[in-house]
Amino acid sequence: MGKVKQAIQEVEEEVVSLVRDNLNLKEVKAWLRMRTDTIPNDNPYMLDEKLIETCFNKAVWERDNGEEYWG
Repeated sequence: MGKVKQAIQEVEEEVVSLVRDNLNLKEVKAWLRMRTDTIPNDNPYMLDEKLIETCFNKAVWERDNGEEYWG
């Protein structure tokens, strides 16, 4: 897997985990910001707000509909 794809997948996995913990979008963004401040991370996508919002919306849709998002 390419480095970019792997980095984006890491963001998706982290956001899905946070959505499962019932965090809202603002809380997810704050958590990821805090995480990258305290744990050195070479993944610039962890702070990409547009990507985080996209992953959040997908994760919420999948959680609420009980199936994989294809949109």
